[in-house]
Amino acid sequence: MFKTYLRTAIRHLTRHKTNSIVNIAGLIVGFTAFLLIFLVINFENSFDDFHPNGKNIYRVVRAGKTRDERDWRTGVPYPVTGALRKDFPQLANAAAILSDNNIQVNISTPGGAQKKFKEIDGVFFAEPSFLQMFSFPLIEGDSKSPIHEPNTVLLTKNTAARYFGDWQKAMGQSFKMDGITVKVTGILDNPPVNTDFPIKVIISYTTLERYVDMNGWAGIDDANYCFVQLRDNTSQSHFDQMLTGFTDKHIKSVNPGYDLVLQPLKEIHYDHRLGNFAGHTFGKDLTLALSLISIFLLIIACVNFINLTTAQAVRRAREVGVRKTLGSNRGQLIIQFLGETSITTLLALIVSLLLAITCLPLVNDLLDIHLSVSQLFSIKMIFVVLATLALVSFLSGFYPALVLSGFRPINVLKSAIAADQQKGAFFRRGLVVFQFVIAQTLIIGTLVVAAQMDYFRNADLGFKKDAIIAANFPHDSLGLTKMDHLRDELYKTVGVDNVSFSTFTPAAPGGWATDLRLPANNTNVPDEIVQMKPADSNYFNLYGLQLVAGRKYFAGDTIRELVVNETVIRGLHIPDPKDAIGKIVNVNGRLSPIVGVVKDFHTNSLRDPILSVVLTPMRNSYGTVNVKIDLTKAKSITARMEAIWNNSFPDYVFEYSFIDQNIANFYKQENQLSQLYKIFAGIAIFISCLGLFGLISFMAVQRKKEIGIRKVLGAPVPHIVAMLSKEFALLIVLAFLIAAPLAWYYMHQWLQQYTYRITLGAGFFLLTILSSLCIACLTVGYTAIKAARANPVNSLRTE
Repeated sequence: MFKTYLRTAIRHLTRHKTNSIVNIAGLIVGFTAFLLIFLVINFENSFDDFHPNGKNIYRVVRAGKTRDERDWRTGVPYPVTGALRKDFPQLANAAAILSDNNIQVNISTPGGAQKKFKEIDGVFFAEPSFLQMFSFPLIEGDSKSPIHEPNTVLLTKNTAARYFGDWQKAMGQSFKMDGITVKVTGILDNPPVNTDFPIKVIISYTTLERYVDMNGWAGIDDANYCFVQLRDNTSQSHFDQMLTGFTDKHIKSVNPGYDLVLQPLKEIHYDHRLGNFAGHTFGKDLTLALSLISIFLLIIACVNFINLTTAQAVRRAREVGVRKTLGSNRGQLIIQFLGETSITTLLALIVSLLLAITCLPLVNDLLDIHLSVSQLFSIKMIFVVLATLALVSFLSGFYPALVLSGFRPINVLKSAIAADQQKGAFFRRGLVVFQFVIAQTLIIGTLVVAAQMDYFRNADLGFKKDAIIAANFPHDSLGLTKMDHLRDELYKTVGVDNVSFSTFTPAAPGGWATDLRLPANNTNVPDEIVQMKPADSNYFNLYGLQLVAGRKYFAGDTIRELVVNETVIRGLHIPDPKDAIGKIVNVNGRLSPIVGVVKDFHTNSLRDPILSVVLTPMRNSYGTVNVKIDLTKAKSITARMEAIWNNSFPDYVFEYSFIDQNIANFYKQENQLSQLYKIFAGIAIFISCLGLFGLISFMAVQRKKEIGIRKVLGAPVPHIVAMLSKEFALLIVLAFLIAAPLAWYYMHQWLQQYTYRITLGAGFFLLTILSSLCIACLTVGYTAIKAARANPVNSLRTE
């Protein structure tokens, strides 16, 4: 019997090639989208789940207390980790780890040549207990004490191979990192791609003792993290309560402006507010949105299959009548048609797997992730694929099987199937409406996200960003002595218009947060938490910062005068910026006068509000040179800059970036989301149009005699086309009436995460309904015209 069903299914597929191709195409597209989205979500949800102790590991973070709101930060004072181990012996473990960026690596080769590397990220100072808490296996070296001693370092296999040609030659080798000589005492296995700890190098934490105050509770480096491992019988909420007493004991007297709280390891990957070492977060709201989209795309593929199958049911009516006359019962026919559906679905699934493999590199490039073919064939994925195959086969095939098996032989012989078919018309129209609700919701979402991205690109940030290069230089004592020479050489370069030195660019990730207090403030809470941006006096002209009161500070090397932004003035409740000029404030532990107020400018993405900013000269902290250039000479200027760097800093790798590109990177995830919405909206429209094609095909067959009679009575072709198309226009309008409020609600919620955002106006919805109607007209037009132009003799010859 199975062979008979298989042979019948294959015969039906090959006999009606166009219908089969269209039917299978919808399933292929739906399957492929579902598989790829499931892979992405599964990958993002797997971050750092390979650590055996992961469920008990937490990051200790700061919850800052200002007069207005909480200010969440990652770094903790250096003594925190040791004090936690001492005060809470019930802790299973605790480890400090500090992330360091833009590290210069110099390696002397046996021939005397120098190899230079620049590690932008992946370099960490860590305590030995970090390797006990986290599962980053040591494949060579003393597992008990690989980084106990100062100036010892662990390299991953890939990093060791880059430095020494072969990772097995790295053990015992010495080299310099930012001028510090370190010795390789161990080799780590390469970390998996699904980790928020993109480790390349781990340096012993004790190495820091020569360079920072490890006992200072007042100073905080936001790159200095503390992780704790709780025992199974200790809850997060209970330990948070104990941390309150810990903060009161050690921190309140020197810095009462924050509390310490725990954040679960599993939550770090989703938190764009606090971020992680990898700089890649994937919000839970995005996970939910993609999950729903994948399910909806699969459902509308099933809907499309149902519409197309039932539209072609008339062609198989006589087959059903003959089978029933020869003794087949309805149950057998249902099994047969479900089997045919399963074969079609399996064929679509096989093709979609091949298509998903082909699309993996494109998905990796789009989302900047690392999906592999092996993940597509993991045990979990195989189970999902089989379950999806069974579910889709049932959803797609059950209703058509009921329709096909329900034909009565007497009606078939009398060619009176229309009455039976009419019963399911409402259901089929409902399916088309459902398809276009999803499609139009995605179209509105795409338009809104694209408009928000356009707003990001064109928004006034409060400073000039175009044609400005930022390049790092060594900010050690040698680098600081060469700053004047560097400035002179850059000004000699043709096409360089302006040069300024600073610690940070106006908009850069991270920063230097500190307290601002008025001299009369005797409370435990600072008046404001401000971002320090040390820079020379030329910084204002180069970036076009606009003064609204006072003047810029005079050239100098140390903090003597301050320029603040308007947000600082509002935070101090000073009504007029002019009234702030001359006011003495305590910033970074030093009393200095405010000599100028600049117009607010964005120091981070438009997702967040403008921060309080303090500008002041501080030569010994400069490490960035900002260069305003003529873009037409960019290539020669960067080549000239590299030559200057090689001459001035021969051991230093020259790297630069354009400010406008750095700002664009703030919105990398939004750009990815915009691209995803475009792709998914296109897929939904494609499948929905196939559904329309199925319904118009069904209607054309069902109303063939009516069309013939109308033509005989003189109805013109445009009239018949309009008659057939009118219903679809009504269905799409009905779908829009459902989709519009849904899309408005969800996109309104999405926009709320941005402090600066577009207005969700009527234009998005008007464009959506017009484009949907145009797409629908193009889809049904060909079939409607073909039906209207058919020879009425062919449809009426049996009458």
